Amino acid sequence: MHDSHPIEVSRLTAQEVEARIDRDEPIVFIDSRNENEWVESNLKLPGAVRVEADRVRDHLHEIPRGRGLVPYCAGPNEEASVRVAEELMRQGFADVHALVGGFEAWKRAGCTLEHKPA
Repeated sequence: MHDSHPIEVSRLTAQEVEARIDRDEPIVFIDSRNENEWVESNLKLPGAVRVEADRVRDHLHEIPRGRGLVPYCAGPNEEASVRVAEELMRQGFADVHALVGGFEAWKRAGCTLEHKPA
């Protein structure tokens, strides 16, 4: 693979992610919301690891290998989560899929959320 080619990031809908969780596949959510969005919200997806889009390398040690990774953000076009997914794939993570519609789509779908630690 050449670095000149953009990495193609696949996306999964909330329903597709839930189906994988229902099959007991190990999924780790990556919260890629920006600082304001993170601070203003008291909720996150279950067990999400907080990784801002421009600081992926700082958090690599927190991200488990060998699991499905699902970055999400608050933007309508998955902008931050796609950037995080691209960087994770460059770092050798294989099963990475941005969440379609991000945090709001997950919430609208009635999927599980958890309170952030205070």
